[in-house]
Amino acid sequence: MIEVIEALSPPKRATSSHDLRTKRILSAAERLFLVHGFDGASMDDIAFDAGVSKRTVYNRYVSKEELFDEVAFGACESIFNFNFDECFSLPAQDYLLNFAEALLRMRLSPQSILLQRNISFRSHRTESLASGYESFGTKPIIEMLSNYLKDKTLQLNGNMMDEIEAAWTLFTLVREPLESKIIMLAFEPENLDEAIETQAHRGVTKFLTLYPHFAQNQAPVQ
Repeated sequence: MIEVIEALSPPKRATSSHDLRTKRILSAAERLFLVHGFDGASMDDIAFDAGVSKRTVYNRYVSKEELFDEVAFGACESIFNFNFDECFSLPAQDYLLNFAEALLRMRLSPQSILLQRNISFRSHRTESLASGYESFGTKPIIEMLSNYLKDKTLQLNGNMMDEIEAAWTLFTLVREPLESKIIMLAFEPENLDEAIETQAHRGVTKFLTLYPHFAQNQAPVQ
C-alpha cells in the first residue's frame, strides 16, 4: 500500500544558512518522506537516520508538518530540475524528440516517481507539494516549450498559434500514458529506455500531426 502525504501548511524554503545538523535532518527527512510518505515517516526515524537526537529535530522544527513543509518544496526544486540545452537550429522533430526523451528520463527517475506518487494523491491538500510542483515541475517547462514553439513558428513562417496551449499539448503527449501507468503501479517496463523512446516517438508524432507546419520539409520521425 502506497503511503501518502497528509495536508500541510504553506511552504517554507530551505536556506543556505542551515547548519550541518539541520542539513542532515533535511536530507534524512527527504529520503524517508519520499519512500514512506508523511504518515510512514516518524520524527524518531528521521532523527535516527540523521544521526541526531529527537530533541535536536524539535529544536529546529516544532512539528513533523513544519519539517515536511520545508522538505517537500525543496524536493520539488531539486528532483524536477530540468536543463535542456539543445541546438535551436536542429529540425523541429529532432529537437522535440530529444526534448521528449530528456524530459521523460527526468520525470521517470526513481526519486521523481516517488515524489509524483505523493503529488498525485495529496497535492490538492498539500500547499508545499502543489506550489513546488507548479514552480518546478510544470511552469519552467511550459515556458521553455512555448518560447521555442513561438520562435520556431516565426522561423518556419507558419500560422500564428496559441503557443501556451501548444506547449501544454506537447507536454502531455510526450508523457502519457507511460508516466501515469508507472506512477499508479499499473505498468513496470522491463526496459525503461526502450519504453521512453517509444513514448517520446508516439508523443512527438501525435504533436506533429496536430501542428504539421513544424514538420515542413523534414523527414518523417523514425
